[in-house]
Amino acid sequence: MRREKHVFVAVIAAAALTLPALALAQDGSGYFGLSIGPSKAKHWCGSELPPGAALAACDPRGKGWKMFAGYRINRVFGFEGSFIDYDKASLTATSGAESATVRARASALSAAAVATIPLWDLEVFGKLGIAKVKAESHEASLAGTTIKLGKNDNEAHVGLGLAYRLTREWDVRAEFERIRDSKIDFFSLGIQYRY
Repeated sequence: MRREKHVFVAVIAAAALTLPALALAQDGSGYFGLSIGPSKAKHWCGSELPPGAALAACDPRGKGWKMFAGYRINRVFGFEGSFIDYDKASLTATSGAESATVRARASALSAAAVATIPLWDLEVFGKLGIAKVKAESHEASLAGTTIKLGKNDNEAHVGLGLAYRLTREWDVRAEFERIRDSKIDFFSLGIQYRY
């Protein structure tokens, strides 16, 4: 009887220790979606201008959008890729009596690791990855000097968000993201489909 009691306690303990591992070992699932929202390229207003030119006005705000797709290895860990279009930012510079306005469109391709905390129908997630940022302006002339601003670099990409499950397949998702060195912030709201 005593031996059976020890076996019973051992089985209960083993089951208790195994349940979290079984939860993590669920089959993976994929998802994709689309989001839109305001963006702000803070670094744009600090762009280096030609000698003798001064910043007269700057608007770093835009209306961005992104498409994304990911794969969740389990309920907690996954990976996500995204293309983000941050829209246009504008900058006006002066030199003497002349002025010129430069507009640039910024975009990024990102790959990130995603960690999720499931809370019933709500999920809190964070991501950390790298983004290939591309920002190019058209050429403008100011006092005989050509102005062309831009950037093409790999940078850290971080994000924090919430996803609320509407149905078995569809979620609504809100997220704040930042491209670190370029100081581009993007707040988006969108939908995602799970499969």
